[in-house]
Amino acid sequence: MIAIATGALLSFEGALYGKLGEQVGTLEADFYNFFMGAIISLILLIFFGKGNLSAITKFPKWNLLGGLLGVTYLLTLVIGVPIVGVGISMIAIVVGQMVTSILIDHYGWLGSSRKPVGSKRIAALVLMLGALALTLF
Repeated sequence: MIAIATGALLSFEGALYGKLGEQVGTLEADFYNFFMGAIISLILLIFFGKGNLSAITKFPKWNLLGGLLGVTYLLTLVIGVPIVGVGISMIAIVVGQMVTSILIDHYGWLGSSRKPVGSKRIAALVLMLGALALTLF
């Protein structure tokens, strides 16, 4: 349920930042998002952090690409939402997530446990591709 609620919040984020990007610029909206996110994360870290941030230097560098991927995700929304709308943008992103997630699970990439592709996952993917096709045409 939390993941569904968070997904709903991402649609709001797409709508908000798509409009902000039109007003202030794409990269400016992207910067604002991550700047505010960094401030909020810092406050949460100060009051609730229990980990060891210095351990990040021992982590394999390729595993730190999440920041780059987050910027790419938001830039895609900032650019895409004004052009095609929130619905198509979010459905396309979810389809991309599903395809990649199925591959990661199936092959056990990035240290994930292997979960073979089954007919239910393929059916869900086909339905999502159908939903994307219906919203495009």
